[in-house]
Amino acid sequence: MYYPTELVEEIRFQNTIEDVIGEYIQLKKRGSSYFGLCPFHNENTASFSVSPDKQMYYCFGCGAGGNVYTFIMQMENYNFVESIQYLAERARITLPEPEMSEQEKERIQIHQQLLEIHKEAARYFYSNLHSNRGQYALKYLTNRKIEPRSQKTFGLGYANVARSDLYQFLASKGYDDQVLLKSGLIIPEKRQAGYFDRFFNRLIFPIFDVHNRVIGFGGRVLGEGQPKYLNSPETLLFDKSKNLYGLNIARTSREDQILIVEGYLDVIALHQAGISNVVASLGTAFTVYHAQLLRRYVREVVLIYDSDEAGIRAALRAIPILEQQGLRVKILEIPGQQDPDDYIIKYGKEAFRELLEKETSSSMEFEIKLMMNKYNLDDPEGKIAFMEEAGQRLIKISNTVEQEIYTQEVAKIGGIPLEVLKKEMIRYQKTQKVISPTSPVSTSPKRTEKDTGIVKAQRNLLCLLLTESGLYEQLKKYLSPQDFIDGLYRKVAELIYQGYENGEKMDGASIIGKFELLEEQQKVSKIFTTNLVFQSKEERQKIIHEQVRLVKQSSIEHRSRTTTDLAQLQGLITEKRQLEQMNISWLDG
Repeated sequence: MYYPTELVEEIRFQNTIEDVIGEYIQLKKRGSSYFGLCPFHNENTASFSVSPDKQMYYCFGCGAGGNVYTFIMQMENYNFVESIQYLAERARITLPEPEMSEQEKERIQIHQQLLEIHKEAARYFYSNLHSNRGQYALKYLTNRKIEPRSQKTFGLGYANVARSDLYQFLASKGYDDQVLLKSGLIIPEKRQAGYFDRFFNRLIFPIFDVHNRVIGFGGRVLGEGQPKYLNSPETLLFDKSKNLYGLNIARTSREDQILIVEGYLDVIALHQAGISNVVASLGTAFTVYHAQLLRRYVREVVLIYDSDEAGIRAALRAIPILEQQGLRVKILEIPGQQDPDDYIIKYGKEAFRELLEKETSSSMEFEIKLMMNKYNLDDPEGKIAFMEEAGQRLIKISNTVEQEIYTQEVAKIGGIPLEVLKKEMIRYQKTQKVISPTSPVSTSPKRTEKDTGIVKAQRNLLCLLLTESGLYEQLKKYLSPQDFIDGLYRKVAELIYQGYENGEKMDGASIIGKFELLEEQQKVSKIFTTNLVFQSKEERQKIIHEQVRLVKQSSIEHRSRTTTDLAQLQGLITEKRQLEQMNISWLDG
């Protein structure tokens, strides 16, 4: 699915980057640029810059950067097409039907059918709950103090004891068996022809996306049976690692935080208590996608997991994931290893609200408490182990004030001078690469020093090519786009060379717009946020000359390793000789 390049550019022109970003964060003008606090990581000093001239943004703290499409993709967790649609609507530009391949048309058709099937299934389950067959399930909800209004709000339902009722219902609506299989709601019989329902004799919790569309189901077994909870499998609609139960409601809350609990009933119980800013993960470990979803709506989350060993492990796994996405994390431990649902049933909603207000702690306070319980602080070895683990955690705090406060607290707990702990923290930093909780986690392989120099040379030359049109005529005699061995940089070079040959007007923001993936856009943006300053004409010539030689030599070496063709090898030898004879004077031409 794609839109014409001219239209994509027109939408970008109609959405100036300073106006769009200004709707999300407060910007202050400084010189020709605007600065503000980065929305993608926690910081106290404004290191997030927006350039109206370049129509690009860049954060000097975390390295996030790109054009207006990149910002919307990163901020709203949209793909490229969704960011185009969002900005077109903002600029009141009517979009034509996007151009699609036959395969894409078929995929969209199936996607729409699956949405219809899930909507029909949700209605069927809801109807069952309120029929004679659903009396046992209704009694269970009554015992759990789930009110009729909540049953309707969350669309709760019941799957019959009979194992093929839903299949027969959906088949009677005319849905094809193969599409029903893709929905994950039916399963083929193993021993005989036919199909049976995935959910039977279960209380049903429809799972909605943020647009209030049913995309899956969760089912709690009634009576004996395993597993206790069963979710829809991954389908074209549903991926449990990328969805959160209750987010369709929580996102409309005016609260500046979202509570994260473990179960469906916890979400519903809190909603009944007047707390609508609550979600639950869908029986899976918390993921980066979950954190990115939450970041679209709030900047603070409260983890409310069971205080048993499994709940503590889940919280410790979730904390760094959330913090790496720029979210502040707090923890609420409910006394007696109870979950929110049980606590509210036993003590009432006002008691829970008071608990939430008074007993919430920061993620660091929570971790310090766990460390104190883990080690015997009356024993020298236990105290040393505590100080070492706490010190390793403290150096990961990016906020200087926050780090100082907790460093003082840890030193006091351990009974050692503050300066001694700080010296140890400096030693920890020297012996390991510290990844800040607010810094993007790189998944790229480590590069050698030589590789790093080549990458930098390619980036610098591409930046100069775009900003100095006169350099193109000189450079194209010695470098072709194929000499850029990094695949993404090669594509950028092709776009720049092609643009000059066609007489097109280009800038960094328009080049970024040629790439659909967020990761690609951010990598390309680093090319055009490169700040090259030369002290003199001679220095400029020398640096460009050296970097052309480095890129060309790397290209020759790369091609010589990947070919066995004799004619090509001879051609590479000739290129190498020409490179050795290249004189810096070519830049004077």
